[in-house]
Amino acid sequence: MQRAQRAGQNHTGTPRFKAVGSGCHTKKGQNGSHGSSGQSGKTRSSATNRTRRTASKNIQRTDRNQRRTVSRRSRAGLVKKKDAIGLKGPINGHFKPEIRKAVVNIIKESITEGISQKTACEILEINPRKFRRWANPKPAKQRAAWNKLLEHERQAIEDAAWSSELIGKPLSHIYVHGHESGMFHASLSSVYRVLKAKDMVKPLEYRRKTTAYISAHALLDEGFSLLCYDGTQFRTDSGVNVWAIPVMILPQRYLLHIGHAVNSISSEDLTLTVQEAHALIPEHLTAKLLAHSDRGSAMKSHYTKKTLKELFGAPVHFGRPHTPDDQAWIESFIKTLKYHRDAPRSFLLVDDILSWLDRFPDIYNNDPHSSLSYVTPLQALSGQKEVILNQRKHNLEMARLLRYTAWQTSQHSSHTELSEVTMQPA
Repeated sequence: MQRAQRAGQNHTGTPRFKAVGSGCHTKKGQNGSHGSSGQSGKTRSSATNRTRRTASKNIQRTDRNQRRTVSRRSRAGLVKKKDAIGLKGPINGHFKPEIRKAVVNIIKESITEGISQKTACEILEINPRKFRRWANPKPAKQRAAWNKLLEHERQAIEDAAWSSELIGKPLSHIYVHGHESGMFHASLSSVYRVLKAKDMVKPLEYRRKTTAYISAHALLDEGFSLLCYDGTQFRTDSGVNVWAIPVMILPQRYLLHIGHAVNSISSEDLTLTVQEAHALIPEHLTAKLLAHSDRGSAMKSHYTKKTLKELFGAPVHFGRPHTPDDQAWIESFIKTLKYHRDAPRSFLLVDDILSWLDRFPDIYNNDPHSSLSYVTPLQALSGQKEVILNQRKHNLEMARLLRYTAWQTSQHSSHTELSEVTMQPA
């Protein structure tokens, strides 16, 4: 019995009653003597904790917003400072010492304002390693050139430059004189540096190479006739290149002849075409006739200039380099030759191209031209331009007079009808 009672197996009611009685303070009820009072204390503590957590979150949010505002202002300030010192884009390459100092000062100021070094370098687009190298520059080492000119060598170079036989001569003469006389042995660049330091070198004057140029408009205003020629390329469907060489006379814009060459234009092809066109010019236009072209390789070759000078009795005139407007007439004609309303869309054979080149002079010379006041080049060449223009002007004046007479007649008849209507008896 004692062993059973000590184990508490048969009498379990009493120990449980003692453990959970009204006078026992358990872990749950330690805050109050009754259950209701413990529940209200728990509610008050949870509400207080919730208020504290809300306040702490608001403070954190405010601090975070303030940090963001400061960061934005600092970023904008860094960008403005970078623009103020004239830097754009990534800071790469070599810069002057004053630029380096300005960049270092800007980053250090931003660090004092609360921006990290990494962020400031990202905003300025500079490598942090480069910033650290600029902020802590290594002291410059004094370098001694072992091959430096000696003082007596410098003085010998100056004396040679002031000598009567070399004064005003190029530096190469002084350089050669030093080696031949044995007064000094220095390179040409060393001679230049020594004399440059003493302000004894005349600065080079770069003169742009100019060529004689006379405007084609000026030649036409003086009463000259110009023979213009150029080359343009056609291609067959099989890939064969055929060059057309049109020759035109100005100011009549009359197409004299179109030569041709396969694959490329040679000086012989060009001169032969010009000679054939020259034979078709009327006699009254050959007295003041000049040749004018661009600066193509075949046009400015020695053979072409020599042959055409003998043919025209005057040198060939060229337009300015890279200025197609100086040959606007022939350039406009080439566009018409390629994109005329009657031009074939493609050429199957070389003979098709040659056939088109043979047919085109009759088509072009008989079409009214806008620059000729809608007179054909053939009429302009034959001297009928002024007669035709005067006839058109007379026709327009007569038509204007007829229209005025018809208008007066209509006004008089309408006035008569109106007066008859108003004078009828009531």
